[in-house]
Amino acid sequence: MNYIEYDYEAAYNKSIEDLNEFFLEFMLKNRYKSIYACKEIRAGEQLEIEIFPEFRSMDEVPPEGRIKNKETQKNLNNKNAVKYCQRLITHNFTNDDIWLTLTCEDEREPADMKEAVKIMSNYIRRINYHRKKRGLAKAKYLYVIEHDDDAKVRWHYHLIIDGHMDMDIVESLWKCGNRNQVRRLQKDRYGLTGMANYITKNKNRAKYEKRWNCSTGLEQFRVRKVYNKRKGGKGNYAPVGKFIDKFVRDKPEREKEISSWYPDYEFLESNVYFNDFNGFFYINARMRRRE
Repeated sequence: MNYIEYDYEAAYNKSIEDLNEFFLEFMLKNRYKSIYACKEIRAGEQLEIEIFPEFRSMDEVPPEGRIKNKETQKNLNNKNAVKYCQRLITHNFTNDDIWLTLTCEDEREPADMKEAVKIMSNYIRRINYHRKKRGLAKAKYLYVIEHDDDAKVRWHYHLIIDGHMDMDIVESLWKCGNRNQVRRLQKDRYGLTGMANYITKNKNRAKYEKRWNCSTGLEQFRVRKVYNKRKGGKGNYAPVGKFIDKFVRDKPEREKEISSWYPDYEFLESNVYFNDFNGFFYINARMRRRE
């Protein structure tokens, strides 16, 4: 079947932690029927699980998640672009690599985004020139440009780059400012998710303006969507929707069942959200590959 695209995170944004138990039971017993999908996103050692209902008509979607016009489509595209950037970072970079925050002195600040991109392109070109002299392949990188006049955020760049060249040399090739920060990446239980969230946090961009870019050699993370899962990880396959009642009512059972689906991963966290427009739920979970 063909299911429509909608913003399920916006559609289901109320946490069941704030929901009265009586009302929760009422929703579970009286909700409409729908097919649920389970999206699995594997980026590096991180695994994200998103469980959400799918529909064939926008009228069935809660108003908050509907794509009604070009503006709501743009908002969804922006949100997906940020996720894509974050997952590329998580999938392609490790503690051996470098994170630079690069600044511009007043007289060297770009006039607009086009000039800002040109400054970074020239910087990457200088890096690759010096890498070639040292017998190194072209750099593997991803950068984000941040600037906001309204919020008085000066032009600056976040650059994630592979660690094959000395950090001091990499920094010395930046010619626009001296108040820079250079450090090795440092993963935590959530990999590089926290850092990736931080550098992609700025949402205020002009139409058609792309604030991030990356080298062509980055590997793609894996996304898979399924509609059935094995009970207990080994039993018979059942529609994902069959697990919803248990996942909503019982957090320990939710974590136990999801863990059984992915035995090579350690469970980190999960959340359940709802919308009383149609009584459906959105569940997300995060896991980390076992060492």
